[in-house]
Amino acid sequence: MKTFETIVMLAALGAAAPAWAQVTGDAPASADSLTTIVVTAEKREEKLADVPLSVTVLPGDSLDKLMDRDFSDYAALVPGLSIYSAQPGLTRLTLRGQNAGGDGSTVAVYLDESPLGSSNALVNGATNTADFDTWDLTRIEVLRGPQGTLYGANSEGGLIKFVTTAPVLGSFSGAAEVSGDSVAQGGQGDSVHATLNLPLGGAAALRVSGFDEDDPGYIRDLSRGATQLNDGHKYGGRASLLLEPVDALSIRLTASSQRSAYNGTNVVDVDPLTLAPVHGDLSQERFVNEPSRFKYDNHNATINWDLGPVRVVSSTSYGLTTTDTVSDYTSIVLVPPSTTLGELLSAVVGPNLGGRLDDDVETKKFTQELRLSSATSGPFEWTVGGYFTREIGSITEHLDAVTLPSQVNAGLPSLEIPIIDSVFKESAGFLNLTYHWGALDLQAGGRYSKNEQTAAEDITGLLVAPQTFNAESSEHVFTYSFAPEWHFNANTSLYARLATGYRPGGPNELPPLAPPSVPREYGSDRTTNVELGIRSALVPGMLSLDVAAYHVHWKDIQLLEEVDSYGVNGNGGTARSQGLEWTVDYNPWKELTLRWSGALTDAILTAPAPAVNGVSGDPLPWVPKWSTAIDGEYDRQLYAGLKGFLGSTLSFIDNRRSDFASSSGTIPGQVELPSYYTIDARLGVDYDRYRVMLYGKNLTDSRGITNYVANVAPGLAGEVTVIQPRTVGLTVAAKF
Repeated sequence: MKTFETIVMLAALGAAAPAWAQVTGDAPASADSLTTIVVTAEKREEKLADVPLSVTVLPGDSLDKLMDRDFSDYAALVPGLSIYSAQPGLTRLTLRGQNAGGDGSTVAVYLDESPLGSSNALVNGATNTADFDTWDLTRIEVLRGPQGTLYGANSEGGLIKFVTTAPVLGSFSGAAEVSGDSVAQGGQGDSVHATLNLPLGGAAALRVSGFDEDDPGYIRDLSRGATQLNDGHKYGGRASLLLEPVDALSIRLTASSQRSAYNGTNVVDVDPLTLAPVHGDLSQERFVNEPSRFKYDNHNATINWDLGPVRVVSSTSYGLTTTDTVSDYTSIVLVPPSTTLGELLSAVVGPNLGGRLDDDVETKKFTQELRLSSATSGPFEWTVGGYFTREIGSITEHLDAVTLPSQVNAGLPSLEIPIIDSVFKESAGFLNLTYHWGALDLQAGGRYSKNEQTAAEDITGLLVAPQTFNAESSEHVFTYSFAPEWHFNANTSLYARLATGYRPGGPNELPPLAPPSVPREYGSDRTTNVELGIRSALVPGMLSLDVAAYHVHWKDIQLLEEVDSYGVNGNGGTARSQGLEWTVDYNPWKELTLRWSGALTDAILTAPAPAVNGVSGDPLPWVPKWSTAIDGEYDRQLYAGLKGFLGSTLSFIDNRRSDFASSSGTIPGQVELPSYYTIDARLGVDYDRYRVMLYGKNLTDSRGITNYVANVAPGLAGEVTVIQPRTVGLTVAAKF
């Protein structure tokens, strides 16, 4: 394998010579693509140039060419998007700096018409984010800023929408891709992706796609003689049936499923102050294995009925998301008696005992949306709709004593078994209006939402007294938006936008004897976004730009707090985020495609948050002040039917601060995490419907940090999650 890695590495480095640009349009992209890309950001098909909000589009073809398969791969390509990733499957998404901790997500995720994940904080919706594989997508749309009018809860920071490829009537086609790669200081991986489109007569078609992937490991634990312990396996697929019995009616039934399992985490134990590895590069020490499993299932039925002056859309969805993670609790410090769990067990029960926490989280989500919209022609357009969702959530944890080093159960009853069952229901109605007055478009919208929540917690176990308690909450929320857009000509438009969003509050699960000072529930937090943007094909076919400046006010921020020794969700003070986002396309000649994009983000607390040691002026966690990506691709016709290409991507992530709650022991406040950059490259040929490509990722072998936690590693005060080391690979793809 060393010879293969050397060859691919040299080829990939050779591809790093061209100029750089970010690929968020077709590859190669056109500099006037702003006027040709069609999006569904406002729940109707329209040109990107006509959408009065900040949107980045990642076409599926570009994602395939860049080998970008999950959030960690393509986050750098989206201005203002940052991720906080503990490991694959546990990722917090942040847009425009709106992150201060908390268990609820500030970024909504959709798969076509289906909202994914949880809308409340009782099932860890912030990090249990459905990270679907990107194979056979038409595009990913990233909407920045609050989307509360059309998308409701949890879109106060923005929204990410996976738009899958629909079946095509009357056409038989397919595609396949086989890849293999190797990771520096780690193992080898491989993947297979395939798609088939089958016509079923003249009025129906079926599209089926699937993938199977082995992910290489690169983390070692020399204390247990383990290497490549974070390797994993991921597989899934999608089947979509399209029926068009008449021209005006289409029915699409789609089932999507994905499974992933990892044998360990990509965590490195570090000194809490210097962040230097304490057991060596890419190393950790654990007493107990920490495997994890993730499952995403989603089923959707979407009906589009064109009645002439009115179009009716009905979307019915049912989704299931589960996570199962294991954590080593041997060295968790108990307060009181200020000793570790392992030390307590060894002293009371017997020697060589440790602790293992098995955490199972499940969300079942049913949604129904019905909306009516006007025809797209005419001076006045409108959309009106209703929305309902019901989520059933469950968290079950088992803390067990295990014998070391065998890790078999010690034969004791579970030390602690907390079970939290919750129900979240939301009903909403929304209206969006657009008036076209010459070159000026005026848009306004509003949404009224009501949510009701119940929670029941039952705690048993050898180390705790049995407890059972219930909680409930309800709230009413109104969000709105207003956006004028001025079209100077067919190539240039200027828009302004005022919009609001919210994240639902909810009940805290507390025993009846908790003091009155501990809040029984927490409220929703709200954002108000003011934005000014311009899109222009300055030189059609050669130079275009998409720039937005914004200011976000965030109030009643949801935080994870400790009040009188109880860990609860609470509301803090206020924060603001302001900045600039840009994408510039430049095609100096036909063969060369360049794109540069990035963001300047200034996100800070504007009022103290004493419960998490936050003071006014503190940066919001995990938000780089600067982030940018530059990508370039050169395409050249080599022979008749044979085209060669080479390209590179440089991305940079600035310094960030850790969570407010990461303060521990002698560490005063947030920890500053260093900046990092990565270089990716690709070199290949296209012949008719075939492609062969060499690629390299993180060619500088950077140790970029995506997560920091204090006082969790055995005997240490810090651990970090690092990005995948230098990876080189080969892929072969075909279409028919």
